[in-house]
Amino acid sequence: MLGGLFFLLGLMSGSFLNVVIYRLIKRDSLLFPGSHCMYCQSKLRFFEIIPVLSYVFLKGQCRYCGHKLPLVYPIVELMSGIAFWLLYMQRGMTWDLLPGYIFTAFLITVAFMDGLWGIIPDRLNYPTLVIGLLLSLWMHNIFSALIGMIALGGLFLLIFIFSQGGLGGGDVKLALVIGVFCGWPGALGAFFIASVLAAVYAVVLLVSKKAGLKSAIKFGPFLALGSWAAWVYADIISLGFII
Repeated sequence: MLGGLFFLLGLMSGSFLNVVIYRLIKRDSLLFPGSHCMYCQSKLRFFEIIPVLSYVFLKGQCRYCGHKLPLVYPIVELMSGIAFWLLYMQRGMTWDLLPGYIFTAFLITVAFMDGLWGIIPDRLNYPTLVIGLLLSLWMHNIFSALIGMIALGGLFLLIFIFSQGGLGGGDVKLALVIGVFCGWPGALGAFFIASVLAAVYAVVLLVSKKAGLKSAIKFGPFLALGSWAAWVYADIISLGFII
């Protein structure tokens, strides 16, 4: 029963994350104006913004101008619903859910902004970093958060310096946030999982001849997924690195 409620909470949260994804890149207000079509600016009614269902019923297009709506909308909503449900199933009704849902929302937003535009804005990284430091007092402890932040942030800073543009500054700041939330050794686990996922994806692209050896791959989405797995399954990840 509660699992279903958290799934619905995730769907509704995903609807707001779509607003963040598409407005933050343009530096628009997240609150004003209200929900509207990004193409014709028509104000949307409540039945036109129901997560996933509205997209299906409207056949993926605006009912006013007929413009095709991004498939990202229902994908973000479904991913948020599933992620919120999985987090609840793993951690139960505990205080872990608050930092977990904040971190989840942040990672989903980062993954899509980096995947769509190759940008991870400071307006997203810095506030979440501060929130993570404050929440670290009950997530693990401030020392674990600081060690994770320094270790992962330092590693990405070195990669940024020596890759000569192969890694963006936004990725370095993202690493700081992930280090704070995942702590130590969770941050190491997040990087390991992300690297494996990115490597597998790169091999698939090479085999299918959709990319070459010099093709750039956006690391943000993989780092987001790896970090989410490392946070949700922190006990398993930590045990694996200790062993």
